[in-house]
Amino acid sequence: MKTVFFDSTFGHPWVSTLMGVFLMRKETQPLLKHIFQVSQEGEDDDKWIKKIDEGDCIVISGDQGHGKPRLPLICKQKNITHIILSPNVHHSTRFDRARAILALWPHILETFNAPPGSRFQLQQDSTKKGYVLKSKDHRAKRKRPKRK
Repeated sequence: MKTVFFDSTFGHPWVSTLMGVFLMRKETQPLLKHIFQVSQEGEDDDKWIKKIDEGDCIVISGDQGHGKPRLPLICKQKNITHIILSPNVHHSTRFDRARAILALWPHILETFNAPPGSRFQLQQDSTKKGYVLKSKDHRAKRKRPKRK
């Protein structure tokens, strides 16, 4: 079953509230879940990521992947499509993060059709009043030929 997992960037109460809003939809999928529904607080990313179904899920996170192997790298290695919040969105209010998710929901659904392990970034648009979802999948970029 298609599932959108939100990591610890999003508090469990925040995800529960968003789930309540999404119960008003006609569609029953995807499900929305918080990682605490499959893991414990403080559990390492490489541990809880093994507990989710790789094929029919995406992960939405504020983890930028700095330092030790972090969630974006783990998702790519496990072929789990993931959406990373840009620093501006990550540091915005909970209300604005919810607004971004709701505004981009049709685009978020499209990421289920992307190749497994694809990375996207949810960021503010150029006007700083709206949001866009951009592919950050480096596998799709072609290498430039070397100059002689």
